[in-house]
Amino acid sequence: MAGQYRSSADLITEALANLGVLGAGQPVDPEDLSYVQEKLDAIMRKLAALEIVSVADVNTIPGAWFSDLADIVAGECANKFGATPEDVAKLTQKGLGHPPGSGAAALSLKQMMRGRPTGEILPVDYL
Repeated sequence: MAGQYRSSADLITEALANLGVLGAGQPVDPEDLSYVQEKLDAIMRKLAALEIVSVADVNTIPGAWFSDLADIVAGECANKFGATPEDVAKLTQKGLGHPPGSGAAALSLKQMMRGRPTGEILPVDYL
């Protein structure tokens, strides 16, 4: 599935695969899909509030961010899918991390966003 952007359905499918809930060629369970879909907005808001990355539209996710976002979503949803405490800890550290923002995917996204223009007006002091 090549392309510049990925959709929220792609993200949910990848996150469920990362959790081990989805086997190869297996369709997504509607209950699992709806659970992750409900959590997606809160996770994206959390990422924006932590100033990791701001996803304006979950149906146009830049391809470069996709796997990191899938790891974060998997880590945030792991408890619901019966993961052991050790697996939850591994998925969390692979994703958002504990404390939030210290995980591998979060650090990767921060690195990608480093040096990008913010669009903010800079105050200038002329002497």
